[in-house]
Amino acid sequence: MNEEGSVLDIEHITLSRTNLSMQIADHLEEVILTSPSKVSDKLPSEMNLAKQYNVSRPVVREAIKLLQERGLVTLKTGSGAYITRPETSTVMNAINRIMQVDQISSEELTEVRAILELSGIELAVGKITDEELEEIDSILTQFENKTLPFKVRVSLDEAFHLALAKATGNNLLALFIGTLTSLLRDYMGKGILIEGGIEDAIARHRQIYHALRARDKEAAIQAMREHLKVSSYNVRVFDEQLHKKKK
Repeated sequence: MNEEGSVLDIEHITLSRTNLSMQIADHLEEVILTSPSKVSDKLPSEMNLAKQYNVSRPVVREAIKLLQERGLVTLKTGSGAYITRPETSTVMNAINRIMQVDQISSEELTEVRAILELSGIELAVGKITDEELEEIDSILTQFENKTLPFKVRVSLDEAFHLALAKATGNNLLALFIGTLTSLLRDYMGKGILIEGGIEDAIARHRQIYHALRARDKEAAIQAMREHLKVSSYNVRVFDEQLHKKKK
């Protein structure tokens, strides 16, 4: 059954009478992920879904909310629910909860990030385009403005690393690096707060860029390895300085 305006073909499904909204959300998720539907396609109306699943509209409403929490739909007032692409923040929030529950440290996260970034830079050397190099150069030109507000500088730092990840041509790797970089936003920011931190970050970002532009794989990997190593060291210096001030 398919109502006008919706591309989803929802086949009949037998529901148990417990956790109805969860079952419907799970089924709709399966339909969304396996059907030829695309981002921005409209879901059937709340009333139509209630009839198809033989449940009340509040149950459907709750199921749609679950899909929204999963980042699979967005709600437009007066129009309905539309398929959307899950944002990086959805993945980031899930990992962040796991980190807190399992007490995973920023240092462990940094180690994983280093593994991915070093693999990523190796891929990027052979695949990066002139347009991507121009984008990175533009980011670095802005980053080199030493009068930037702290949050803007950290945001540009993230943008630099995400641009490198996208240059690998591997969308999944870019997603992982982008997610980890976002999770480490506060951690990364500490490194540029110490004396000389901004100048060091500017210089090391440029070294990576020049190695990429020269398509020099060994130089690019070494520049990234040194950048990550020194960044971690700068964070430790910041934490030590902060600890001494509190005494």
